[in-house]
Amino acid sequence: MRRLSAKLNHLVVWGQGMHVFRFLPRLIFTLLLAACASLPPRNLAPPADIRGNILHLADQEWQAFGRQMIYRATDRHEIIDPVGVWEDDRRGAGLVAKYWRSVGEDWTGLDGDKPWSAAFISWVMAEAGVPAGEMPASATHASYLRAAISADSNHWRAHPPADYAPRPGDLICATRAGQKVARFDDIPLGATLHCDIVVGVAPGLLESIGGNVRNSVSKSERKLGPDGRLGTNGDRPWFLVLENLYP
Repeated sequence: MRRLSAKLNHLVVWGQGMHVFRFLPRLIFTLLLAACASLPPRNLAPPADIRGNILHLADQEWQAFGRQMIYRATDRHEIIDPVGVWEDDRRGAGLVAKYWRSVGEDWTGLDGDKPWSAAFISWVMAEAGVPAGEMPASATHASYLRAAISADSNHWRAHPPADYAPRPGDLICATRAGQKVARFDDIPLGATLHCDIVVGVAPGLLESIGGNVRNSVSKSERKLGPDGRLGTNGDRPWFLVLENLYP
């Protein structure tokens, strides 16, 4: 509010006494609205619907981006086939803008220097009807993960990847850019991370959907161990599986 007061003080005109332009009341109202801007409203869903909502929305957005698939060849090199819509395409830019609005930002897919994977997850969770106290809208994965792990709702549980076999509706999370996380359930505020939504599990194989993965909303395939666990899968430094305990 100090910054707002300073802006208003500059609008006071000194001359033959002090007077204020006639448009000042309207401008004050506009500035107050900007200062108090809030996130889009969130409609909560019945707990029994939430897991299905998450999976439906993740698939819907993957379809909207052209069904881009990422998997590894036998020699471990990455293959993208088919290639979908990218963030800087006209359609992709608009879809990314939708995710950014869910966290209170007005960027689009053309703002290529702004990682939007957390905004994607936040949009999915909000649209799925997850309470904001469990999954707050955030432009960083660390913020919503910290909230989910510490929430007293008993709807989310953190596991190290080697100790738990992920299921559809869970989140798998990895560090990025050399980020170090000492414990899977103690995430530093502002940590640089990436998370995908698990959408399918079969013997030896996991499918997940994530935003800002090769410039799109992509579905990725990766191998699981014989026990169904992600373990030390080599494509990313996975450190956390967030179990979804909704029915």
